[in-house]
Amino acid sequence: MVSGALLYFGMGTLLFFFWVYGIYAFARDCRRTYIPGLKRVVAHRRDREEAREREQEREEQERQLY
Repeated sequence: MVSGALLYFGMGTLLFFFWVYGIYAFARDCRRTYIPGLKRVVAHRRDREEAREREQEREEQERQLY
């Protein structure tokens, strides 16, 4: 009986550590892969919007000159 309980709790503990490591690995992957990728997407979108605004201002100034 003692060996069965020990085996049960031992395996539960072992599975718990693999579960915790999986959560840690997912967080590490998010920090190294997904977050920098999202930052690049946001920066690219912001740059595109700024370029579009500069182009509109330039066109408006050209229209005012003529």
